[in-house]
Amino acid sequence: MKILHYNCAAGISGDMNLAAMLDLGVDKNELIKELNKLHLDGWEIQTFKDSRGGIFGTRVEVVCEDLEEHSHHNEKHHHHEEHHEGHCREHHHHHRHYSDIKAMIENSDLSSNVKEMSIKIFEKIARAEAEIHGREVGDVCFHEVGAVDSIIDIVGAAVCVELLGIEKFTSSKVELGGGTVKCAHGIMPVPAPATALLAKNLPSSIGAAECECATPTGVAILAALCSEFEPKIEGKILKCGVGVGHRNVEGLANVLRVMLIESKENSDENKSEKMYEISANIDDMSPEEISYLTEKLFEANACDVWQESIVMKKNRLAVKVCALAKSESLREIKDCFFKYSSTIGLRQSEVLRESLERETSKVETSLGEVRCKISAFKNSQKKKFEFEDLKRLANEKSISISEVLQKIRDELSR
Repeated sequence: MKILHYNCAAGISGDMNLAAMLDLGVDKNELIKELNKLHLDGWEIQTFKDSRGGIFGTRVEVVCEDLEEHSHHNEKHHHHEEHHEGHCREHHHHHRHYSDIKAMIENSDLSSNVKEMSIKIFEKIARAEAEIHGREVGDVCFHEVGAVDSIIDIVGAAVCVELLGIEKFTSSKVELGGGTVKCAHGIMPVPAPATALLAKNLPSSIGAAECECATPTGVAILAALCSEFEPKIEGKILKCGVGVGHRNVEGLANVLRVMLIESKENSDENKSEKMYEISANIDDMSPEEISYLTEKLFEANACDVWQESIVMKKNRLAVKVCALAKSESLREIKDCFFKYSSTIGLRQSEVLRESLERETSKVETSLGEVRCKISAFKNSQKKKFEFEDLKRLANEKSISISEVLQKIRDELSR
């Protein structure tokens, strides 16, 4: 199994992450070829060999036409909406809503995996911004994060992951920095509001430097991709990459190190991981309200959500709503229960989830493209076609889903 491990002793930003990936061995031309599938004009990736604190690596500049002032100067600026909220009407080309960015990615020619990862990272930032400013997620207006350079950083991160064939992500604790930053609302302490929200439940430290060490983009990448923090890893280090920041920081080597590790875990064996089950017994919510609750639990990064019919005291029929969570999402999921349900108490238990390794591939059929999840057990394979793709094809061809499924199976068996 290929593991990508982040060492964030000096924090992380979008450009440092991209630089570390290129230093690790991602082909720059392949990266640019994939990013061109966004159909986004007016940008260029420049790379340099540089060092901080005597540590050499790669530094990246994303240069945009007529937007030099927004190119990265260590990307150590906070991205929260309040920074330039008043300028949204003045410079429309610098600003995009989350819904616009999501549509751009979905309508691109990128692979489904890259689209999914990119949107997941952007959604992390959008939800943090929405909470800060009291807005709907789709209405959040980004400044730096919506600019071309940061779109390249985030989608570029997802492209690099696919090119490297990473199967699992881990990270050290994250240095957030210290001191203060200046924004439209005055002087604010580090971490900036969006960074603080994104770092919730992530092991972190504050104060190693009197500057902003971690940006929303960088922390969002970790929050979206990493399954373990401060892990114990057994395996062989294949490569190391160093992403160099643009700022010299006193007493701190301003670099991000990533390591590509070949784990001793056998991908042919079942994968076991510690998780948590959170549940609530509910007898005073409508089915529609409970359905909305389950949607919100998934949005809060629950790995699974389900309902069980139960009988409570006084012989009242009720429903037990359960969510499966990783440790880093535990607090967010508990808060979701209390915010969107009538419950005043929760139960929590530690469980061990065992699952088969899986991968998603695209299958070309006479009806169109459909995604297929493939899992392996010993010498046999299990295949499951993505329901949303089956539904889309059924609507396009005006036939039933069972007919779509049968036709695909027939074609694949030939």
